[in-house]
Amino acid sequence: MNPFTYGTVAHEINDVSPFTRLPTKGDGIVLIVKKMSKYFHTFDTYSINFMPHITINNCPICNSSDTVNAFDAVDHFSTKEIFPIYDCSNCGFRFTNNFPSDKSIGRYYDSPDYISHSDSKKGIINLLYHFFRKQMLRKKANMVSKYTLGARLLDIGSGTGYFLNAAKERGYQVTGIEKDSKAREYAITSFGLDVKGEQSLWTIESESFDVVTLWHVLEHMQNLNEVVAKIKSILKPDGVMILALPNHKSHDAKIFKEYWAAYDVPRHLWHFTTDTVEKLLSRHQFEIIKQKTMPLDAFYISMLSEKYKGNSTLMQYIKALVIGTTGYLRSLSDINLSSSVIYIAKKADK
Repeated sequence: MNPFTYGTVAHEINDVSPFTRLPTKGDGIVLIVKKMSKYFHTFDTYSINFMPHITINNCPICNSSDTVNAFDAVDHFSTKEIFPIYDCSNCGFRFTNNFPSDKSIGRYYDSPDYISHSDSKKGIINLLYHFFRKQMLRKKANMVSKYTLGARLLDIGSGTGYFLNAAKERGYQVTGIEKDSKAREYAITSFGLDVKGEQSLWTIESESFDVVTLWHVLEHMQNLNEVVAKIKSILKPDGVMILALPNHKSHDAKIFKEYWAAYDVPRHLWHFTTDTVEKLLSRHQFEIIKQKTMPLDAFYISMLSEKYKGNSTLMQYIKALVIGTTGYLRSLSDINLSSSVIYIAKKADK
């Protein structure tokens, strides 16, 4: 069975026309398909008869069915479509619901402005992204060196390969996994990197890597628990996982609310806090040994959020600078206010 698809339904739902429930796998995750094309006026430009979506009835972290619609978020980046954001009343985990299946979500990434895939330098925001990335590459490489002992590194969601290349230049034996074929090809041809497609993750042998990194990637991956479990299996006993994730309880998220750019529906499926990351990793016998801020993210996310609110360019930059600076300074004393958080985790002692 393809590990990126879903199998047996764990919990029943009522069938409501025009939806049909199909067999799926996992913690209450149900695939629903709109059957009649007239319900797809949003997709008239696409020659499709149906667009499969995934509905989550049970929290992926604690499996509670007590979930509520917190608000509806707009895909400001691409389609302007609306997706519901749900909260688990039991553990507090937040997630996008009714999101496109793995087979149909590709078009939501298909834009030259999707920077981690296209490497676009068009526009001020993308230029700033490249500037921030250059600063962060050194910091990321230093972090890996500080917290790992061995030399074998796997980067999941390696994009166009800049971090992998930086690690390679530090002497690491690097492998990347990247879903997008164009980004994968760029990494291979530009840097001579070993980058494979997403399915290769599931063929990696146990205890193969000293460090596995996911830089703003886990929030995109539909099979959340399966991925974390697989990472645990491929890490060596003293191996380390390094995660970077947006934090929806950050200073900037509280200000921008539904305009917060890091909700980024439907590309971001899971919306984390420091508390829910700890709960997820504990479920898979990981122990967080360190948390770090990502100070530049507050400025970049604030700029995008101001843009989504429709502010003029000058006002966008001024407000983003103020909010980003305030958020960064506050996060120095309280990491729960950081726009994004880096988590360094190891296998928990048995």
